[in-house]
Amino acid sequence: MTEPITLTLNDLWLFLLAFAGGLSTISAGIAVIVNVIHKAKEPNKKQDERISALESDVKKINERLEQGNQRFESDANKLAELEKSMKNSNRIILESLQALTAHAIDGNNIDQLRKSEQALNDYLLDKI
Repeated sequence: MTEPITLTLNDLWLFLLAFAGGLSTISAGIAVIVNVIHKAKEPNKKQDERISALESDVKKINERLEQGNQRFESDANKLAELEKSMKNSNRIILESLQALTAHAIDGNNIDQLRKSEQALNDYLLDKI
C-alpha cells in the first residue's frame, strides 16, 4: 500500500491525450447544444420580426385612417355650412322673385320689392 506511484512519460502522454480528447468531445457537445438552441429559437425570432413589421404597418394605417376621418369631418362641416348658405340665398332669391312677380301682375308691392332689395343687399354684403 505504500508503493510509490510512478508516472512514466508514456503515462503522462496518454493522460494529456485523454484530457485533450475529453475537452474536444465536451466542446463539440456544447457546440451542438448551442446550435440546436439557436435553431430552435430562429422561428420565434423570424415570427417576432414579422409581427413587429405588421404592427408598424397597422400603426401607419391607423394614423392615415385618423387623418382621413378628420378630413371627412372637416368636409362634412364645410358642406353643412354651404348647404345652410345655399338655403338662405335660395330663400332670398325666391322672395325677390315672388315680389317681382306680384309687382308685375298688379303694379303694387313696392314695399315688398324694397324689402327684397334690402335682403339681397344685406346677403351680398355679408358674403363679401
